[in-house]
Amino acid sequence: MSISTMSVQQTSCFQFKASFLPCTILQIIRYDLKEIEQQLITTLNKAPNFFTGSPIIIDIEKIKTVETIHFSFLKHLLIKNGFIPIGIRGGSDAHKNVAHQEGLPLFPMNNLSTPSKTMNAPHFQPAKIISTPIRSGMQIYAKESDLIVTSAVSAGAELFSDGHIHVYGTLRGRALAGVQGNKEAKIFCRSLEAELISIAGHYLTKEDIQALSIPEGMMQIYLNNDQIQIGSI
Repeated sequence: MSISTMSVQQTSCFQFKASFLPCTILQIIRYDLKEIEQQLITTLNKAPNFFTGSPIIIDIEKIKTVETIHFSFLKHLLIKNGFIPIGIRGGSDAHKNVAHQEGLPLFPMNNLSTPSKTMNAPHFQPAKIISTPIRSGMQIYAKESDLIVTSAVSAGAELFSDGHIHVYGTLRGRALAGVQGNKEAKIFCRSLEAELISIAGHYLTKEDIQALSIPEGMMQIYLNNDQIQIGSI
């Protein structure tokens, strides 16, 4: 199997996680405001229009031992770069009080990055099959099942599935598999020209994909150690 891997450097301060909710999650991994700002600028330069106007939640669970978090700085940094901060999740009670004073309400931790009970096999439904082209602006969601598209997916279209996604035509637009947190979900396709691919909240943008060596023929997209990999079948 030929595999291409997109890795997140261990020195990164944060990572973005895609969500089935209409928002982005900024998961802060290491608290260094200067490095966070620089990494944000670098990330946005790779996809300058991708996040513009996106609602965003600041996840501070991994830095909850940090005594003081400057929410005002983070909030204005995100606004300056085109995001709309709508709240935080995780952290200590002291963090939540300070965030609230900055107009950042608390969101619960039990969200899409945590596997849902509905993913248990007895509740999984037969695959949802779409045989017509998926046009720009269309959204298809396969709840508690796999999604199979036998035609092409246009740029601007969006595919969501709690399980796997299979596309037998050209895959453009966005494809998000395992949206309820199923890390075993995969995306299968034979022609990858997507704007975004995501497995259980971990994602690659079009610019990331173009930087990889994509195998010819039928391929699978999956997670390995929380990193997206693309390999031939």
